[in-house]
This record gives sequence, C-alpha cells and structure tokens, in this order.
Amino acid sequence: MKGIIIIGHGSRANDAKDIFLKVVEGLKEKLDTPNVEGCFMELSEPYIPRTIDKMYNEGVRDFTVLPYFLFPGIHIKEDIPEILNECKEKYGDISIKLAEPIGYHDSLIDILKERIQGETKCI
Repeated sequence: MKGIIIIGHGSRANDAKDIFLKVVEGLKEKLDTPNVEGCFMELSEPYIPRTIDKMYNEGVRDFTVLPYFLFPGIHIKEDIPEILNECKEKYGDISIKLAEPIGYHDSLIDILKERIQGETKCI
C-alpha cells in the first residue's frame, strides 16, 4: 500500500503547527487518498519515525515523503535522509522516495506579490 508523508520543520508556536496541519488536510483532499500524514522533523510532534511506524502498522510499505520546506538546506540534504534511512533499516520491506522541497516556482512569485499588495501590519 502507498502512503504520503508531508514533513514540516516543526515550531514551538501553535499557530505554525495549525497552518501546517491545514496544508496537510488540503493536500489530502486534493490527492483524494486516505494515506496522507503530516509530521515534523523537530520541535513538534509527531516526529518522522513515529509517523512511519503508524503508517507501517496500517499496511503502508511504499512511502513518498514531501518536505514542506522552501529550500534544499541541510535538513533536506542530510538530516531528513538520515532519519528516513534509519526507518528503512528498521523496516527492511519498505520503499521511501523523497520529493523535492518547494524551491522556486512561478506560483510563489504570484503569492508573494499578493502578500505585498495585501494588508500589512505596522510594527
């Protein structure tokens, strides 16, 4: 069975976690599949290994992991692959594919333009 895991960085701020979970639910609706879970690399739970454990126990063996990160920094290049490799060692019968982070996309430019032209706060 196939499953999708969306990984957020994690934050101590509850608002950040709430927005991330809203993104996960929105993607789950767009993909029209029940096997979509969100988790965090650090600072917030559930963490990556716990989510893989949960999905494995539900029968998922083929994982696609989507990092909800803007840039391919050290977390994407080293930390997350290391965590995923540890999970692969634990469960020898799983496949894990790591998708690219958000990176550059023309749609992001439109979103940023919209933010600049929208309401702003004085600080």
